[in-house]
Amino acid sequence: MKKTIRIILGFLVLLGLAFLLVRTPDTDRAEMVAKYGNEASRFVDDGQGGQIHYREEGNKDGPTILLIHGSNSLLQTWEPLVALLGDKYRLVSLDLYGHGLTGPSPTDNYSADANIAAAILVLDTVGVDKAYWVGNSMGGWLTWRAGLSVPERTAGLVLIDASGAQVEQKGEPYLGARLARSSIGKMLLPEITPRFLVKSSLEENFAQPERLNEAQVDRYWELLRFPGNRHASVARGNTPREPEKWEQVKNLTMPVLLLWGEQDKVIPLSHGRAFEAAIPGSKLITYADAGHLPMEETPEQVARDIDRWIEGLVPDSITPVDE
Repeated sequence: MKKTIRIILGFLVLLGLAFLLVRTPDTDRAEMVAKYGNEASRFVDDGQGGQIHYREEGNKDGPTILLIHGSNSLLQTWEPLVALLGDKYRLVSLDLYGHGLTGPSPTDNYSADANIAAAILVLDTVGVDKAYWVGNSMGGWLTWRAGLSVPERTAGLVLIDASGAQVEQKGEPYLGARLARSSIGKMLLPEITPRFLVKSSLEENFAQPERLNEAQVDRYWELLRFPGNRHASVARGNTPREPEKWEQVKNLTMPVLLLWGEQDKVIPLSHGRAFEAAIPGSKLITYADAGHLPMEETPEQVARDIDRWIEGLVPDSITPVDE
């Protein structure tokens, strides 16, 4: 019996040492704010003990575009569009709960309603009543959900490889998402998140992985490890996505533009075509050389198409962005 106990204790010690060797600790909050904030970065108190990180950039006299990132992403995913559209548009972006410099929800609430409320709070803070909502992936899901729940705050919707369509063809989650769905992954990923896992996951989101640079990988990896974000990712994965809301997408009354990477394996083009069929008057534009993140892979095309679309809605109010 004593020998068996010694063997078990020895195994536990070895297991503990192995865990310490491979564990990737949280990053330092202050260091991350200094490194990944910029002169436009602001924080607003959500009234529940949380601080929402947002940026207001570009032309404050232009139409407002609200940018909503996807799952395990961050507001920096929109930086290429901000650079391309900033002379003409007022661009507001935020880190959703459990992402970037915002950190976890103080109430552990990662529902669509909670994140839409955070976006509305940011709009209120910068004094914007109505904006063009632009969302990618999970952010696209939040965008069309906002079109249903707060239509008075949406001038129009741009869904970029958005989630939420209930269609027969299912996507292929990237490596990190596949692991996060397993019970072992849910237990280990909040503590063990190697850089190669983040890089591999990003590469699966790109049609041409060579477009991904090491600075992008570092940013995603370090901000995923921002205090509380990894645990929030697990909690978010356990939050119901309310697939029954898909039946209401036909009720959207504001203009809707759909932008899709043809090589998206995470949310295939068939989902974009489903949105186009379901939403009256919507317009679908596809990109042959892009995957799940067209705004990072082919930002010039995405910026051009968003600009032309808004210009077509309000032709007398703004001047086209130079091509």
